[in-house]
Amino acid sequence: MQSGDALRPLARRDGDPIFEEAWQAQALGMADTLVKAGAFSAGDWAAALGEAVRVEDDTTAGYYRAVLRALEGLLDGGGAVPAPELQARRDAWARAYEKTPHGEPVELEKAE
Repeated sequence: MQSGDALRPLARRDGDPIFEEAWQAQALGMADTLVKAGAFSAGDWAAALGEAVRVEDDTTAGYYRAVLRALEGLLDGGGAVPAPELQARRDAWARAYEKTPHGEPVELEKAE
């Protein structure tokens, strides 16, 4: 296998990457992992994503906002990660991001 072969499934026919940002691939990977781990079914994921996509604009950014909305809804609804905890982590990330100098890695506060 040549070095470019491993990435071929991640490229569109025109050669551009499918994902505009790494977090997009990570979010879909997380959903796939949670389905395989039995946190929720593939049918539940498809239904949640379908519902979330219907309320977003028809753009790549809208699609990935829907991915996050569906994933967060399933995690909250199943009790794995309640909405208040998701919000607390989102807030912690925003604080860390805002105080991180450009070009430096963002480091989250340790959860209490």
